[in-house]
Amino acid sequence: MPMEDKGQEQEKETLLDQQEILLQLQDVEKKLADLKARWPFHSVQPRMVAEREDLEEERDRLLGILKS
Repeated sequence: MPMEDKGQEQEKETLLDQQEILLQLQDVEKKLADLKARWPFHSVQPRMVAEREDLEEERDRLLGILKS
């Protein structure tokens, strides 16, 4: 395979990877919005706090990948 073809193929893979990450990021953002909508004013359950932390960490990880 000529070098040009390899470069184009790598570009396509990178774009596909970015699209996949963007889709994952949208999913995480949607889950975060849903969780925040269900967030009670008082007596937040520990599992909800843990879920929010996990989603925020995942969002930050995905954003970090996109920036690099």
